[in-house]
Amino acid sequence: MFSRYIAETDAGTPVPFWTIQQAKNGSVTASEDGALLHSSYDPERESQQAAQRSDFKSCTAAVFYSCGLGYTPSAYARLYPERTILIIEPEPLHFFAALTLTDWSTIFACPSCMIALGCPPETVIPLIERSGTAHCAFFSVPSQTAHARQYFETLRILVDRNRRKDDINTATLERFGRLWLRNSFLNIRQYRTLPGAGIYADNGTGLPFLILAAGPSLEQTLPHLSELKKRSVIVCVDTALRACLRTGVEPDFIVLADPQYYAYRHIAGLSSPSSVLITETAVYPAVYRFPCRRTVLCSSLYPLGKWFEQRFGGKGDLGAGGSVASSAWNFAYLAGGRELYTAGLDLSFPGRKTHIKGSTFEQTVHTDSTRTRTAECAGLPALFSAGAEYGSDYTGSPVLTDARMKLFAWWFESRLAACPGAQTYTFSTDGLSVPGIQPVQFKVLLSKPDIRSQKQLFFEQSEKNTDGSIPSPQKFGSVMKEFSADISALYDTAKKGMTVCETALASPAAGSQRDASSVLVQLADIDRAVQQNSLHDAAALVYSPEKLRDHTADDPVRTTLVRSRLMYAELCRILDKYCPDILK
Repeated sequence: MFSRYIAETDAGTPVPFWTIQQAKNGSVTASEDGALLHSSYDPERESQQAAQRSDFKSCTAAVFYSCGLGYTPSAYARLYPERTILIIEPEPLHFFAALTLTDWSTIFACPSCMIALGCPPETVIPLIERSGTAHCAFFSVPSQTAHARQYFETLRILVDRNRRKDDINTATLERFGRLWLRNSFLNIRQYRTLPGAGIYADNGTGLPFLILAAGPSLEQTLPHLSELKKRSVIVCVDTALRACLRTGVEPDFIVLADPQYYAYRHIAGLSSPSSVLITETAVYPAVYRFPCRRTVLCSSLYPLGKWFEQRFGGKGDLGAGGSVASSAWNFAYLAGGRELYTAGLDLSFPGRKTHIKGSTFEQTVHTDSTRTRTAECAGLPALFSAGAEYGSDYTGSPVLTDARMKLFAWWFESRLAACPGAQTYTFSTDGLSVPGIQPVQFKVLLSKPDIRSQKQLFFEQSEKNTDGSIPSPQKFGSVMKEFSADISALYDTAKKGMTVCETALASPAAGSQRDASSVLVQLADIDRAVQQNSLHDAAALVYSPEKLRDHTADDPVRTTLVRSRLMYAELCRILDKYCPDILK
């Protein structure tokens, strides 16, 4: 049996939730509701072993769901002092009691240590995202989290959603990486002439913003759109533009950030002479020919665009992930909007409808429909292809949605929680309920004063001086010279790697251990040269791990050579195709 300590801290303050005990090695330990928080024999050794078992190759941080008396984070800080430590404790008294019972000096000596006390679960996610969930070791001991079981269950759900988002982003990268790279190469010159969306930052403070998405409920808003434009700044996503123009109303801003050709199709053949188009350098090149008053760039999500913005300066960050509607919301917030209304942001299929009437999607399926394949049949994949399930609308009634839409809803939920100074409303109660968004009637915005003169001032103030957002000819020329040099070096390195692989594969001795070692050393040097090139992140977009796995040979060395040759050949092909002037 343990020798029982008085259940109070060394400061004399009672600890009603813990029974303080002495471990066999003489260290202090404790139990809560009869469950031991740490080993009853050697809590330090137990914690060190747990910290060692948690390690993996790309780990850069540790996340502790509570931590009992603090033994495990202390052991982790001793083993990996250069890594980030995040301790999450919803009950501050548990944390402060632990401080008085064990030595926390090693933890506090850690250069990157964060402690989240009493924070709502959704506000903790950005702290974890700083290191990336894929690079975090997570510690969760049932006896240490039992005092706030519901809190940590909620946090686990949010972290799991975040991991799913990362998985989706990785899959999207594999599928569309080359498309992003191609479009970015073709649109490089846009940096020379177009200002950034950041010119509007905070200049719309005090103005209501209305975000138009393309959900079925947008139909309810269209009859009021003319009056709503007088009372708000309208930010329209590309998929909702056709419906918006059908009412004779041109939005103030149009957001299009999807690089796919089908995104361009949403605005193809349309014009909006009084609107500002917000886009980025990875979009389909024809987007830049859209007839509008002005085109501005937002910060790119993709490696080549990031490379240029590191040298030219950011264009205005509209966030990563989510739907284009989340980018539209982020722009409204960037511009100073703190009273934000949404229309058509259904994130579900109310009435089993997928899009607003008259959208590009609906028109296309009607055009392509036949007697045996009707428009209704064409809409079925949109309803059921992403794991259809039911959620709740704003009245608590069930509404059909899917896993993708729920993930978008979570992105909104997380973003709203991170911006407590903003209030977001929806005009429809039919869509998937998003915590942080309140339903309101149209009359709330329609009862507000006419702000056309303030909007005009907002545009004039933002656009009167855009020179700081556009690089000078000298700066642009200097950066392009650096870009050309790095592209050429990358091309030469890839050519060398391809030659090494082809020579080795053609040699009868390619399978011998001595020859293999020599070739692998050469490839390691070539790979190192690629990694040291400033454009290596962009170069990585040409590699598809899934396709590489399909190429194998009769032994591991030849498999490595086959896959390496494929990678280098594809990099040379892409550079040959999209940078011919540079490689002359």
